[in-house]
Amino acid sequence: MRQPRMLYDLSDYLLANYCNLFSYNQLKNDLELNSVANVKKFCGYLSEPYLFFYLPRYSSKVKIQRKSPQKAYVVDNGFIRTRSFELSPNDDRLLENLVFIELLRRNYRPGLELFYYRTRNNKEVDFVCRQGNRVTTLIQVCFDVSSVRTLKRETGSLLEAGSELGCDHLQVLTWDRESEMAEQNHRIDILPAWKWLLGLGGR
Repeated sequence: MRQPRMLYDLSDYLLANYCNLFSYNQLKNDLELNSVANVKKFCGYLSEPYLFFYLPRYSSKVKIQRKSPQKAYVVDNGFIRTRSFELSPNDDRLLENLVFIELLRRNYRPGLELFYYRTRNNKEVDFVCRQGNRVTTLIQVCFDVSSVRTLKRETGSLLEAGSELGCDHLQVLTWDRESEMAEQNHRIDILPAWKWLLGLGGR
């Protein structure tokens, strides 16, 4: 009965840490599992029925991509609310998970057309969307950007990533904010997530 228990513990861990970075070594140590090979196997078991998805880091170097932590996402926000041990809703992560699921619905495949990104200054961008060898869209998800500091942080990451990846289609998806910004020869569309989900607004 040990393996079903380990699988259950792993699913609980990933549910508690959805939208967060993880590595197989980290999971092995945190859950006191006996090998990294088993962790990979159990993560595969959880992804086969499409309960969990794993998003790799975008890099032109395959070695960096393979060695970098991944991000975990869950098939449905309702599943998170039912099973997660969060004491209060995490609006940022729930919105990010929702955007990820919609990107899957739009046929972006993790590790092929869909990634997350770290800039040279270690700033994170939630989603890199690619067509062929070209990065077409960078998306940052933030529930509330009413704070000037928060907005600057989110747009700063996008601008840095846009310059590094040669992408000028930059979006910040929020709960209810809508506007446009022009900075450093880039335009950033700030959209309510509901508009983006319906294919309205932006470019």
